[in-house]
Amino acid sequence: MSVATRLAISIVVVSVISLVVATIVGVNTGQTLSDSIVDSRLDALRASAATNVAAEMTTIERAAETLGASPQVARSIDELADALADLDANPPSDLESNVEDLVDQYDVEFIEPLQEAGFDVVRRDLIDTDDLASLQLQTAYSLVDDDADSARDVDDARDGSDWSEVHRRVHPPIRSVADRLELADAFLVEPDDATIVYSVEKGPDLGTSLDVGPFSGTVVAGAVASVISDPSAGTVISDVSTYLPQGLLPVGAVATPVMDGEELAGVAVLVYSTEPITDQLTAGGDWDASGFPPTGETFMMAGDGTMRSEPRSFLEDPREHLTKAEQTGSIDEDGRVRIERSGTTVLTETAIGETLNAAQDDDESVEVRTSVIGDQAYSSTEPVPLDGVEWYVVSEVDEDVIREPLEDFGKRLIIGAAILVVVIAFAAVAWSAAMMSSIREMSERLRTWRTSTGPIDVPERSPVEIERLAASFTEMVNSLESQRAELTAARERRTELLQSMLPPQVAERVMSGELETVEEVPKVTVVVIVVAGLGELVRLGRDSANRELVDRLTAELDEIGERHGLERIKIVGDAYFAVCGHNRPYIDHAPRALSFAADAQDAVREQGTGTDHGLDVVIGIHTGPVNVGMTRETGLVYDVWGPTVSRAHDLARSGGRGQILISGRTHALLPDSVVAERVTETETDGEPGDDGDDTDLVFAVSAETVGGTV
Repeated sequence: MSVATRLAISIVVVSVISLVVATIVGVNTGQTLSDSIVDSRLDALRASAATNVAAEMTTIERAAETLGASPQVARSIDELADALADLDANPPSDLESNVEDLVDQYDVEFIEPLQEAGFDVVRRDLIDTDDLASLQLQTAYSLVDDDADSARDVDDARDGSDWSEVHRRVHPPIRSVADRLELADAFLVEPDDATIVYSVEKGPDLGTSLDVGPFSGTVVAGAVASVISDPSAGTVISDVSTYLPQGLLPVGAVATPVMDGEELAGVAVLVYSTEPITDQLTAGGDWDASGFPPTGETFMMAGDGTMRSEPRSFLEDPREHLTKAEQTGSIDEDGRVRIERSGTTVLTETAIGETLNAAQDDDESVEVRTSVIGDQAYSSTEPVPLDGVEWYVVSEVDEDVIREPLEDFGKRLIIGAAILVVVIAFAAVAWSAAMMSSIREMSERLRTWRTSTGPIDVPERSPVEIERLAASFTEMVNSLESQRAELTAARERRTELLQSMLPPQVAERVMSGELETVEEVPKVTVVVIVVAGLGELVRLGRDSANRELVDRLTAELDEIGERHGLERIKIVGDAYFAVCGHNRPYIDHAPRALSFAADAQDAVREQGTGTDHGLDVVIGIHTGPVNVGMTRETGLVYDVWGPTVSRAHDLARSGGRGQILISGRTHALLPDSVVAERVTETETDGEPGDDGDDTDLVFAVSAETVGGTV
């Protein structure tokens, strides 16, 4: 065997061993990287979902506490209770015939759908025929005329009763709260025998006692009983359950005491459904735009494993989901019938035991577990941070979806290695055959290829392989030069793109290699604009007019921000975040932020004019330190965060339509010409205010008083 052959074989063997090792390392590295990406994505989705659900329920809780703190509500409960007693003592003469119509309506609206869904329910479970006052009110408001869509829309039944007179004043504001929070119902309950003296829906429970009536022992009755037994304990949040007056819709109750001085005047109850929770967890079905991977989903379950929101697979294909869930054991045959009739998996379908065990053990790690439809999926759980209920958020993505790209990567890596081995074998043969006189020429040209031009000068009588190698080398040099030119052009395009997308200082850091940098800016002003009505536009985003309106609104807010020196941070749902003073220092960052808020309010209202959606804003403004920087946990992201951003967001979420709420810190930085009305004092989680105590004042500013003064 010749020396050249031996050299070629040696090179091929060493190359094969190296490539095998590199392939194994590459596959393992890809597996580790894939697992890390999945873990980060599921952790982010899970944590965000748990926080959003807690925020949704906290908003309902605060609304209930606002009703409970109102002296007008306490007086209204007394007036409604007295009027209800008067109705019971003086029933109308035509009550019997009206009750027959009411019973017929309830049969169609409640009894028949519940029986078809498998519930063992009869009329006496829904109507107390001895409760005359209850029946009179239900017939007056439930048997609505053609001018009203439902009892919810009727302010006054014009039956001449004192109850309807009080209802005419009480109903519109409470109905507004129920509509804004997408509540199933809202009650006012007198405390002596837990009688529902007011209801937004005017359903079968209106005027009935939760102590002894047909709805005693229900989820609403339990929440009310807890408040009445111990008003000092404050608001009670219940889990969801079946409640006959709501038909097939699973609901829960948020009950809070209504106090008249030191005395319990009654209980305010807000009845919520799981539909808004499902919308929160599924991003209204817009999976891709919300960062969900293919087949990825987030759902919520209770401590007993039953669903509290709809799984993604059920929303996309109910029939296939139920078939797989029945095969897995998540539901039985009766459960499938109930879900098909009711249209919801809540309270019926259960999560797989290993998922429930992980949740109850506070195991938040990402593991491969069996999903509700029997597939192997990467799964992660987290408890919802909410007192009174035991809820867990579960984020899952099918294992096959994660494994498939990794398997493709491994196959491509192996094929590439095989091709490279073939190339190396041919190169080794050529190189070993050229180890004589021409090898030094080749070596010199290899060393000086950057400065050498023209074809390689092959000595006479050189083997043909050397000539071919020389020609290949010339082509390689030309290719390298072309690639180097393309790389230089690509770098220039990347620089231009970064400079157009990021602030100049940040773009310079990224170009210099500082891809992960965070710094604290001691004092900026953050503005959060919550656009009331934007959530509906996003859900209806398939309509081109709605998409154009949302895009136009965002562009106009960006333009107003640039004019006032503010920069948009991000848009989350219906909230627009902007900040002033974090990249370019402004002494007047607070006045600039307020001017921006006033102009933004006018712009949003103008954009909503002439549409079917009455757009308005709730704006929160807070001043303080923030963290600013680039992070790349799941991608290169420029963000601004910290307690100051959270505080501004809380203010925006706590205000009413059209309000501009500013913190005491921001107010202290505004000129005296700005007129602000002091609203309240709120806790700041240990962050002291300007006056040194542990509270921060909140002021409401009218946009009309800002123009020209800031």
